[in-house]
Amino acid sequence: MASDRTKELGGLYLSLGSMEINLADYTREASDRWLKVTPQDTWSSTLSRVRIARQEALESTIEAIRISGFPDRGSSFARLLNSCEIEKKSDVVLAAIQYMRSVEKEEVTKPRELRRLIEETRKWTKRSVKKWNISLYIKRMLEGGSSGVGPLLEYPRRRPRKNGFVVLTEAGRDHLDKLSLNR
Repeated sequence: MASDRTKELGGLYLSLGSMEINLADYTREASDRWLKVTPQDTWSSTLSRVRIARQEALESTIEAIRISGFPDRGSSFARLLNSCEIEKKSDVVLAAIQYMRSVEKEEVTKPRELRRLIEETRKWTKRSVKKWNISLYIKRMLEGGSSGVGPLLEYPRRRPRKNGFVVLTEAGRDHLDKLSLNR
């Protein structure tokens, strides 16, 4: 009967690129079976059951995504770095900013989030990435650095002048394109 109700209500799908995952298979309807309130139950104990059921549904969905072969962000970014032969630390930071802006559609790319993405590639150890001064790389790319082509990063208009808001300039995008062509 629950499946009949699901069909009546419509479907819930997660679109990942060209892949579509039907989440109805991984969600549970709020039923009396696990929400049955007895006289000795309290609001807190019932709420706890709801929390557990939601967590189980979320874990099932994540497992379905893993099984489907959807690439995690670390391996995707690592493959991109490898195929374009980007290895210099400052270039990796520049590429991470563009990756998070373009692929993940992030509006803020804080240095700690860039560090986490770089660590997830597993190309470098967590310990070695921790030593990278990402803020210094960003500062140098804002100033023009040693590239000789001008600033690779800039602060967007009407946004705070903080490292998390930097975006690539045309020169920054050209720089990454040239790196990938000079393999």
